[in-house]
Formats: sequence, structure tokens, C-alpha cells
Amino acid sequence: MEENYKLEKEYTISSDIFRDAYRDFQKIYVFPKSRIKTVIFAIAALIVLIAGSTVFEDTGVKVKYIFSLLFMGLCALSFKSWGDPNKMRENLVRSVQTLGEPLYKIGIGSGVADISTIADDDATNVETEDDEVIDDPLPEKTRLTVNEKFRLHEFEQYFLIVPDSEMLYILPKKAFSDSE
Repeated sequence: MEENYKLEKEYTISSDIFRDAYRDFQKIYVFPKSRIKTVIFAIAALIVLIAGSTVFEDTGVKVKYIFSLLFMGLCALSFKSWGDPNKMRENLVRSVQTLGEPLYKIGIGSGVADISTIADDDATNVETEDDEVIDDPLPEKTRLTVNEKFRLHEFEQYFLIVPDSEMLYILPKKAFSDSE
């Protein structure tokens, strides 16, 4: 079914813009939760350290060993919840860099936006280690409905489209004119 779009445009996303956009997405949706977890684990580790060193001062070696393990585990969880978002971003950026800069197409209609990947013939055919060519189909068109969960964030170089708190789409401003 062919849609009646108000705007139809093709664009690419560089890995630098992807890195910046994903970082901004994380600042809004990921970092607040991560910071809360980090603080909770750090406070719990501090409580365990204080309780283990003062309250159980005269107890046996097993209790002190358990408190030491508990303290180290909570510290590890605190550092993990602090570092995971950064590690995840770098892994995603590396993955996007291996893709190159695929061509995307957006169609904007009344209350909906359709985003799809457009590829040349070389991009849909993938060679394996045995020099065998496999047809790699493109993902289907994604339809975004503008509803109460839909968020659009504007930044200097791009728009960040967030249909829910777990997905994001990036529209670079350089691909669009001011009127568009």
C-alpha cells in the first residue's frame, strides 16, 4: 500500500552522529536509572563495611569473611552499573561503524512516520568465508505512530525520535532543508 506522505526523504547517519545521539539518548533515559543503582549499591556497600567493622568486631572469622565478600560484591555491582552504559554505547558504535553508512528513507504522514533501510545490490549480498554469496534481506519498514509515548528531541545536529524509552531513531539535520 502506497502512503500519501507529506515528506519523503533519504538520508545517512555517520558514526559520529550516532555516537552523540546515543549518548544524548542515554543521558535522558539510561543514566538516571544507572546513577540511582550506583548510589544504592555504594550506600549498601558502605553500610556493610560499617556494620562489619563495628557491630561484628568481636565475631568469628567466618562472619568477617562473609561481610568482606558482601562488601566487595556490592562495590563490584556499583562499578558495573556505572560502567555498563558506556560500554554498551561503545559496542553499539563499533557495530554501526562496521555497517558503514547505509541509506535510510523516512516518510512522514499524518500521525505516522515510516522509516526503512534502502540498500544497493552489494549491501544485500553477503560473502561468507567459503566465497559463497548469501542474500541478506533488509529489515522491513518500521511504522512509528505519534501517540502519548512518542518523544521528539531536537539537538544541534540531529533529531532524536524516541517512540518508547527502549528505542531510538536518528534524523540528521544536514539531510533536511529548513522548510522540511
